[in-house]
Amino acid sequence: MPGRQVLETALDQLSSKSLFVTAEGKVEFCDTTFSDELGYDRDTLLDSNLFDALVPPEKQDTAYQTFEQAITQDRDLEECETPIRSAEGECRSIAWLDVVDDGDQTIVIGRLTTPETIPLFDHELEPYRTLVEHFPNGLITLFDEDLRFRIVGGPAFEEVGLSPEALRDNRLPDVFPEENVDELRPLFRRALEGETTATTLPLEDRFFEVQVLPVRDDSGDIVAGMSVSQDVTKPITRKRELEEARDRYKSLIQNAPVPIFAGDETGTVHEMNESAEELTGMSREELIGDSMLKIHPSEEEEQYKAGIRQHANEGGTRRYLPNGGQIYVVNDGTRIPVEIAASVIDQDEGTLVHALFRDISDHVWYENTLEELHENAGKLVRATTDSEIAQTIVDTAVDTLDLQLVSVNLVDTDAEILSPVSHSDDVVDVIGDAPSLPLTDSLAGEVFLSNEAIRVDDVRSREEVYNPDTPIRSQLIVPIGEFGVIICGSTTAATFDQEDQRLLELLARNAESVFTRVNREQELRRREQDLKTRSETLERVEGLNTRIRKLTQIASRSETRDELEQEVCELLSDTDPFVFGWVGELSPERDEIVPRTWAGRDQGYLDSCPLTLDNMAADPAVQTAQTSNPTIVSNTATDVQQEPWRREAISRNLSSVIAVPIVFQDVLYGVLTLYAEDRDAITDRIRDVLTDWGEIMGYAVKETERPSTILTKQGTAVRFSVESAACPLLRIARNSQCTLLFEGLREQEGDEATVFVRVYDSSAQQFMEAAEQATVISSVTQVSGSDDGLLFQLTITEMFIASVLARYGILLESIVGEDEDSVRVRVVTPPTIPVHRVVDIFSTEYPESTLLGTDDLNDYPQRQTEVGDQALQNLTDRQREALELAYHGGYFESPKGLSGQELAEQMDISWSSFNVHLRTAERKLLDAILGSSHPSDSVMDSR
Repeated sequence: MPGRQVLETALDQLSSKSLFVTAEGKVEFCDTTFSDELGYDRDTLLDSNLFDALVPPEKQDTAYQTFEQAITQDRDLEECETPIRSAEGECRSIAWLDVVDDGDQTIVIGRLTTPETIPLFDHELEPYRTLVEHFPNGLITLFDEDLRFRIVGGPAFEEVGLSPEALRDNRLPDVFPEENVDELRPLFRRALEGETTATTLPLEDRFFEVQVLPVRDDSGDIVAGMSVSQDVTKPITRKRELEEARDRYKSLIQNAPVPIFAGDETGTVHEMNESAEELTGMSREELIGDSMLKIHPSEEEEQYKAGIRQHANEGGTRRYLPNGGQIYVVNDGTRIPVEIAASVIDQDEGTLVHALFRDISDHVWYENTLEELHENAGKLVRATTDSEIAQTIVDTAVDTLDLQLVSVNLVDTDAEILSPVSHSDDVVDVIGDAPSLPLTDSLAGEVFLSNEAIRVDDVRSREEVYNPDTPIRSQLIVPIGEFGVIICGSTTAATFDQEDQRLLELLARNAESVFTRVNREQELRRREQDLKTRSETLERVEGLNTRIRKLTQIASRSETRDELEQEVCELLSDTDPFVFGWVGELSPERDEIVPRTWAGRDQGYLDSCPLTLDNMAADPAVQTAQTSNPTIVSNTATDVQQEPWRREAISRNLSSVIAVPIVFQDVLYGVLTLYAEDRDAITDRIRDVLTDWGEIMGYAVKETERPSTILTKQGTAVRFSVESAACPLLRIARNSQCTLLFEGLREQEGDEATVFVRVYDSSAQQFMEAAEQATVISSVTQVSGSDDGLLFQLTITEMFIASVLARYGILLESIVGEDEDSVRVRVVTPPTIPVHRVVDIFSTEYPESTLLGTDDLNDYPQRQTEVGDQALQNLTDRQREALELAYHGGYFESPKGLSGQELAEQMDISWSSFNVHLRTAERKLLDAILGSSHPSDSVMDSR
């Protein structure tokens, strides 16, 4: 292959003004003619970059871009020239001839063009230069046959980034973007051929309207071409914006979710969208060009014509016809209520009306439902009970609100539950009996407590659901204030919406106001009834209290129990509301109630009713005897088949009963039972008054049965074995294994008492040491000692066995210490106190006791004790103590037991003082028994 020098020599001989460059513009070869004509050193040009060395700086980017496009995009090289500048600043150009690619390198072959001039540009076209320079608007150029711009001017250059200098002496492809060149080149060529053309081109961010025309000399020959460009950016922008707006408008109409019709003032349809087709059920082909009347009910055509004219003239939003009727659209026979919003646009070609249709079926349904709710509110107002209100709520929710599985649950605050009061028929079909729901751990309870409605799409997803396996999926629960909740359900998920909730809440608010009114009225009626009942009760209680006061007086003067009980029965059976009464007591065998006395309208009732204690359905008196609590039966007609006594009572018109215990200090003496003709006649006030009277009567009975003297030996002796050592006398007898005979008791203030006991089987020292160890024994004194036992006087500061029994009229006779665990006690009860009552009293006071047996004491002489008791009450404490010490110390016996001096020492007084106390006590006692034959002290004092 020949070397570079040989190749260059050959090329130099074949051509002149030639050069080879790479695709990047590096000069690989140029001949001497090329370098000499441009005025550059050949060696300097070799290996230099053409675009950096020869192309003017302002044209380098555009020139290289054109060059690159020509060799890479198979463009016509004949139309591609690169502008250069000589060393003296003359504008020249290189025409590119061919591209050679050997696989390793791309070489572009070019040649320096000969400068061509059109003389006319210098002479004949001089007037055009003045025109160009003073062109008022736009851009104007004159170009030659090479499409080189020779004259350039116009103010439009200020608006684009292109100066006249950048165009002048440069060819069209060298200065304009490719897309502009492609558009202008054929127009420029046609102008040089004598044709006038025009086009609109974008340049940068502006638009120009370009007119291309030939330039002729005086002889009519074409000497150049002219381009006149005017800036039409504003009108084109406005036009495009208008077109875009129209496109957006059309797109908006077509894609709008609401039905839209466009037409004229006569109602003729010009345009409609897909939503309008869905609303009417008619296609565009069926409606466009036809009248809007076609989509409305035909039977009201005149009203719709008038409405269309009015709407077209006034615009605005309407849902009613001129006659006030609802506007409807008919779709396949179905009338759909609509609301129409119309806007009127005046155009040159006429009036354009845009109508937006809105399906208001839900709204109309809502209004109608509200109206029905208002009508149903009247039904609610007429309801007078909770159950009527609840049923009206259910009916309204089902029939008016179109809800299902509806129930109304009202609160039971005592049980803390929401109980179903009324429900729709489908509730039983789906879940069976409607359950009561707890206030906690249930959705309904949560709604009631928070007083806020909830709408649950799937109840199974909530932890508070009462039944996780419920077939109900979705629920709507609304509170009714403080009264309860309304529950609606569905077996499918997500059934209820906000509209359902709002309507049900409105129904709940109406119901709440009705519940409030009904409850207030019921409360007023209850108060009126309570006032009436209270008034009647107060009258009855006042009458009863008057009788009770009279009974209290009777109790204070009654000498026997029979007399007291008879007067009580007679008086109370004649007191409103009672018509019959009786008093009974437990039989000695304690297996039945035995009537003691009765009064009023008996009519054989007591003979007909079993009164045994083993009869669980017996008369109330038996129940009271079993429990020692009052028993009230407000209506004897209830359970009449199960309890025979009720039949007997009803047959005698005895409708209500009260039985109260006759009790004192937990000892049941009997039962007072009273019957009334009216149901619910026994109020709490009457019960309280009679219960109090039962205790008063118990005390009175006990007092009438109390023996005349605490030392009487007449009656029955009852023997017990006692393991308890709570009483000091029991404890002393048990620990000392001795026998104590109880000989006297004198109770003083409070629980303190003076006791005389005779001790056997124990020394005086041993007994006194045992007595002194008891903290409740404040003093112990030995009164006497003989073969008949040791007599001691004890002062005990709290209740003990003798004083406890004495309050019931029972005499403590002896205490015998049997072993280390128990003592044997013997008591004496008068004939008026049954043995079973003694056992009850003793067992109550000393639970660890066992009945051993009884002994009859009927041959003991009876003493008259009322006079003795009255005489002892007239003595001072010192006088009574001196008398009791003398009596128990054997002072009045012969031979005399203790002397007066010894007794005085026990009382810690002088013998003379003891003698005065003793003699005064004797005189008062004899005076009370025998009567005084001497004037009393008061009489003597008055003298």
